[in-house]
Amino acid sequence: MTNGFICIGVITSPHGIHGNVKIKIFIQDIIKFTSYITLTDKINTYTIRIASTLKNNVIVAQIQNINSRTEAEKLRNKYLYMDKVKLPPLKEGEFYHDELIGLQVVFSDKVPYGFVKAIHNFGSCDIIELSLLNKKKSVMLPFTENVFPDINLKEGYLVLTLPEIIGSK
Repeated sequence: MTNGFICIGVITSPHGIHGNVKIKIFIQDIIKFTSYITLTDKINTYTIRIASTLKNNVIVAQIQNINSRTEAEKLRNKYLYMDKVKLPPLKEGEFYHDELIGLQVVFSDKVPYGFVKAIHNFGSCDIIELSLLNKKKSVMLPFTENVFPDINLKEGYLVLTLPEIIGSK
């Protein structure tokens, strides 16, 4: 999270010839929340109208003042952010991905294991990618309550319980 802004999606490609774009959305309920959104890429501000929804959390959107495929192509791979106060409230046990990235990961006895590097979703569930301490490698684990039974945003850590097949410390 950066200065109260949450990453809500990324422009993946142009869509059609009139400047529309496809946006991979990271927040499931944003489409229910509004059909017009003002977003930023931390440099520019964009007013976006959601034109349609596709499968796999992808929307087709029209961006104000983007009127051609060439202009839309320049926006490919831009991450889009929204002021957190404008987002719908989360339910108990829900988190924005940006809130988790960078948090320390510890075992139940508070022994450090690593840090949250990224969160992915390849279809079945969210996957947390962890950077291991003192190693130049990372591991990916399912983001489930069994694997991460305690998340403490205030103190900045997640408790990790490694699946038995992987083993512990």
